[in-house]
Amino acid sequence: MDTFFEQIVAIKKDGKYIASVLGVWFAALFLCFLTFLFSGYIGSLFILVMAGIIYGAFKLSGLFNIEYEYIVTNGVMDIDKIINKSSRKRLSSFELSDVSRLEKFNAEQIANVDKKNLVVCCNPKIDDAYLMVYKKEGKNAEYVVFSPNQKMQGAIIKFLPKFIANSAFK
Repeated sequence: MDTFFEQIVAIKKDGKYIASVLGVWFAALFLCFLTFLFSGYIGSLFILVMAGIIYGAFKLSGLFNIEYEYIVTNGVMDIDKIINKSSRKRLSSFELSDVSRLEKFNAEQIANVDKKNLVVCCNPKIDDAYLMVYKKEGKNAEYVVFSPNQKMQGAIIKFLPKFIANSAFK
């Protein structure tokens, strides 16, 4: 029998997110104003230019809407990044039997970790974030910071090595 569990984690909108989106729209309004000022030079094309600026701002502001999806299927964990609920990028995929460490997350744990080997797929400032370390054969150790709910924790524990599963998520 196949096992399949999934969880979507939306990243909370903070001040940085709001400032980024507002910055994009203020820049778009400024460019529209400049286009209007110089409309005598570009003629009736300024309407198309303004429409392009507004469309670009809409698309660009959507890039800040990020969610993460954790999927456990028959002992394989996949982590995807979902941008604006329309595009998906696979961040990591690994066997849960390759996990060598699973513990509560604190920032000191990843202070000396190379950023290419680190996947942060939650808000690391929350209390229920965990650090998972796994190593694929012939590669460096990979670090995943994530925030699974109770159902996902139960799915993960089923496939972890026994010495890790006994102390996981405590």
